[in-house]
Amino acid sequence: MEAPGFALLDAFESSVHLEEELAKGPVLLVFYPNDFGIICSIEMRMLNDILADLEGRGIGVLAISRNSAYTHRQWKESLGIPFRLLADTEGEVCMRYAGLQKSGLLQGRPRRALFLLDRHGIVRYRWVAEAEGFVPPMDEMRKMAMTLDL
Repeated sequence: MEAPGFALLDAFESSVHLEEELAKGPVLLVFYPNDFGIICSIEMRMLNDILADLEGRGIGVLAISRNSAYTHRQWKESLGIPFRLLADTEGEVCMRYAGLQKSGLLQGRPRRALFLLDRHGIVRYRWVAEAEGFVPPMDEMRKMAMTLDL
């Protein structure tokens, strides 16, 4: 499956184009429901724990939610998140990848998901939460990233 292209603003309101990021190497897309959420904060810390391994393989990380660039900047600074947070305020990119929550407290927010793209934009690993409250299998994704020819 080829990953749909997109352009979104990061926490500092710089435009990020997936095509340009893929020109640098493989990309991990991380979809999450909300900045400042408890599980989302745990997820970002888990991702930060494996970041050196990903970067060692030349894999860039882009985390995406519907929060604004301003909110992303505040959360990024409060947690010390080193990778880019992208603002999909309309939810269009989220819909093309993982979809949005259909009910509950997080209705309309992105489903939690991971997509590992090779340098050609082909999805090599995909995980989408079946229900809210599931934390992504970062160790499983890290192992795949370490073994796949990306």
